[in-house]
Amino acid sequence: MGISLMEHDVIVIGAGPAGSVTAALVAQAGFCVLVLEKNNSCRSPCAGYISNNINMEIPDESVVQSRIKKMRTYFPDLSFHDFELNGFVVDRSSFDRGLSGKAKDEGARIRWGSPLQEIVPGGVKFRDGMAQGKIIVGADGVFSKTASLCGFEKQKFAVCAQYHLKGIKPLSQTCEIFFNKEFAPGGYVWIYPTGNDSAKAGVGVTHGYPRAYLEKFISGTPFSARFDGRKTEYIAGALPIGGLREKLCCGNVLLVGDSAGMADPVTGAGINNAMLAGEIAGKTIVKALESNDMEILSEYETKIRRLLGKPITRALEKRKMLDVCYASNELLQENLPELWVTFRQYWEI
Repeated sequence: MGISLMEHDVIVIGAGPAGSVTAALVAQAGFCVLVLEKNNSCRSPCAGYISNNINMEIPDESVVQSRIKKMRTYFPDLSFHDFELNGFVVDRSSFDRGLSGKAKDEGARIRWGSPLQEIVPGGVKFRDGMAQGKIIVGADGVFSKTASLCGFEKQKFAVCAQYHLKGIKPLSQTCEIFFNKEFAPGGYVWIYPTGNDSAKAGVGVTHGYPRAYLEKFISGTPFSARFDGRKTEYIAGALPIGGLREKLCCGNVLLVGDSAGMADPVTGAGINNAMLAGEIAGKTIVKALESNDMEILSEYETKIRRLLGKPITRALEKRKMLDVCYASNELLQENLPELWVTFRQYWEI
């Protein structure tokens, strides 16, 4: 049965981290929030790494699969560079469910299996119904229907594939990143431990079939014996690598997270930025609703560009250089320190 009679203060499209954080903050302030999620559950092809510098509590400590103290980055010739990190890996499905659960606990209504179909005057149409709402938040990922309906162009994206491997021996508290044209054209392979004998093994590429490249890596490298385990889960998807959209606010519509292009164009990392954007969007929306002044919504874009504009712009320039260097492993070998975040040279040039 569709929702049409109640007028909502905010309709959030998407129940990922950005959408759920936005919904929780607005609902917590006492406003009426509806979340529309096209899928029936939370699934994401993501290593699930979150830096400890995030200024928000995680929903539940049980979602943490491992602590990460170091990133080891491999050149094409398999020499490597180590860099200290301070973060953790979460089970993304459980993590996202925890965030959406918090939004629900604060009073937000969540409809699963309800993809957005159209933005109409005063609200939205979705599968099986309509809903009225003053403000719409597009938090529906790289292929955002919200952004498309607002007239925004498609984003440049990378495609990803990930297995969960069990019965292997990952490096303790260490995530591994592999650069090689043969295994990850335009991107990289990642190995993130999820326990003493398990890890997420994934790849992101800018062209081709990611699962085929991931299989090639697992079975055709000097490390193959280390990753010869049971594949207990497979998931695929995409992420934006084109940087922030030209506009993040269009009238009463805000874009947050991947729908706004907030993932890092080189690393693909997006959870921290998505949650930060959700927090800023939520607080800005509350201010606009309390003041009954929709012009205040433009402050959201101003704040986001001040916080994320410079690092994402830098990463976008590095992405363009990385694309050129993927012409050969020789170029990649020579220039990787200027193109990857754990090297000092990345921040100097």
